[in-house]
Amino acid sequence: MSCTNTLGRPIMCHVTLLLFILGVSTTPSVHGLDLHHLSKGCPPPRGLNLNQPIKVTLNISGQSQALGKDISKRSLAPWDYSFDMDNNRFPSMIAEAKCRYAHCLDAEGNLDLDVNTVPIKQEILVLRREMKGCTPSFKLEKKMVTVGCTCVRPEVKEQQQ
Repeated sequence: MSCTNTLGRPIMCHVTLLLFILGVSTTPSVHGLDLHHLSKGCPPPRGLNLNQPIKVTLNISGQSQALGKDISKRSLAPWDYSFDMDNNRFPSMIAEAKCRYAHCLDAEGNLDLDVNTVPIKQEILVLRREMKGCTPSFKLEKKMVTVGCTCVRPEVKEQQQ
């Protein structure tokens, strides 16, 4: 970096460099932030903490019932969990079940080829974050989630002659 004026004389440029360093060090980190508003020509939100919790009150009747931690392992149609992550959705992380085997287990834990496993699906409500112009908004959406697996007899299809 050359710190000279048009006459070739040295000038004080360390103030400019110091201001640049100060500006860079005070710029907030953009890791994990939604920057779509910048590409749409929207001004960056001021004073908005995107990691700030949003309070939503849902009045849902009934009590949730906790299942045993090992129910997925004790089932005759055992399943494993994977996690679906989406930072523009609440909840951002949703556990999804996947049947471990195509067939069910018998009482001794051996595969029973006469009985099939099928996923149990449940529709849930999630909040989807969207940008409407330069304003963030939230939309209620339905999402189908596999919550477990169960055993069924195989379908028998009759052949037409």
